Amino acid sequence: MEVNVKHTDQFSSGAYILNSNMAPYFPFKQTGSVFLTQENNNSLKEEILKLINQSKEVLKICSFIITDTEIFEAILNKAQSTNVSIFILTQLDQSKLTNQFSLLDFLTEEEIRENPAQTHLKFIKKLFDSGVHVRASVSAHAKFIIADRINGFITSANLTMPSLTFNTESGVYLTQEDSKELDKLFDVIFQMGTGYRQFISSAKKNKIFVVQSEVKIKKELLPDPTVSNLRYTYESDTNNLYEEIVSIINNASEYLYISTYSIVGLDSLMELKQAIKDASGRGVQINLFCRGMNYRNDHLTGSQLLSLAGCKIFADLFNHSKGVINEKRGMLFTANIDGFHGLKNGFEVGYVLQEKQRIEFLNIHSNLIKSACYIFQNTPSRTALFQTYSNYENTKGIKAPAFAKDIIISARKGMVVNESDLSELPLFYGRSRNGEYLIAGNSYFKCKFINNTFLLAEKENPRFDLERYILKYDNLKIIFN
Repeated sequence: MEVNVKHTDQFSSGAYILNSNMAPYFPFKQTGSVFLTQENNNSLKEEILKLINQSKEVLKICSFIITDTEIFEAILNKAQSTNVSIFILTQLDQSKLTNQFSLLDFLTEEEIRENPAQTHLKFIKKLFDSGVHVRASVSAHAKFIIADRINGFITSANLTMPSLTFNTESGVYLTQEDSKELDKLFDVIFQMGTGYRQFISSAKKNKIFVVQSEVKIKKELLPDPTVSNLRYTYESDTNNLYEEIVSIINNASEYLYISTYSIVGLDSLMELKQAIKDASGRGVQINLFCRGMNYRNDHLTGSQLLSLAGCKIFADLFNHSKGVINEKRGMLFTANIDGFHGLKNGFEVGYVLQEKQRIEFLNIHSNLIKSACYIFQNTPSRTALFQTYSNYENTKGIKAPAFAKDIIISARKGMVVNESDLSELPLFYGRSRNGEYLIAGNSYFKCKFINNTFLLAEKENPRFDLERYILKYDNLKIIFN
């Protein structure tokens, strides 16, 4: 049996393709209400350093990971040269810090490339040895700083070089009263919600041995979200951050802007899906901005679901900012649109914006969408997707292996192969130290590439340690022997 596929055919699955209506990119002009990381705009990092350097009595920092050298040195200098009490709430779960698949839910690809676990543990050890109070939660993904209990700052950015240099990130100050509520939340989590509280420092290889403790928080000790503009997720005890997102969507009457890094796990976010569908049904213009990750099948699935529900989805290669805005209300937050992590479990925070902040955040979203290099399509042509990947490889400096324009896939008799996956989904060539792979959706086949032919050997479980390159072909022949 043979199946022939032309490059002019369309894919059956959605993907991000180049946006032909993209306006020229210009960094957003800073007005002092919302602070950003963008190319040629490091105002977010400047505010974080200001908070660290100007703190007088106590400094509290929550970050999934700390690998930015300048931020680390500012904290270290504060610890070694002043009497300021410093508390850090972070992540020390080895399964999250060393598993590349797990890290994709928490860190950008640029952050993962920097060997974050080793740097993070080295920095944490040095800070711990210098008198900084360090505790870790297995689910902390929130990012915020509180200086002297009244200067609170929530940001989408991890304390890493990419997040504070060129990835698109955002952050805002809280009012003094709202900062006190954030300070209270930090204290409750730090004292009772941290599984890792005791550290035995080792001089060898910058190791820290962590002693795990029982976690138990009485729900009544958590801040009341009805008395401030602070919103948060803490495990299953409270999901008022998610409830606020759904409420803002439900109360939109004209427009809705949403930003996120990824869109995954929507089957666990039925209220959000329904709210978007209802908003679209009543004529609300819904624009969503995210990162155009064609290499993540879970993200593409989520993108297609929201696109079919009424969202117009734009993307770039660097977004990590998160927020939701309608014509009357807006919120900046630290969670992704992710049904597995952060909206119904874990530890995340958000802030319902003051009106000046809302307007500026709205303008930022509008600017990002106008200059977005990608737009999501439900049935893109092969030509459009191949052009998009060529652009992506050039932008990222990726040297993709060269393949012939006419290729053959040969599957031996008895193999479990879904012909529609090979003919209707983008195909990727993957390689590792121990072999070559052909990838179609969630199907991974170990293979040999000989004379323009992929000889499929056996089907394997998905792997996330592979270099992946899309196959850009003119003609594809699929042979079932």
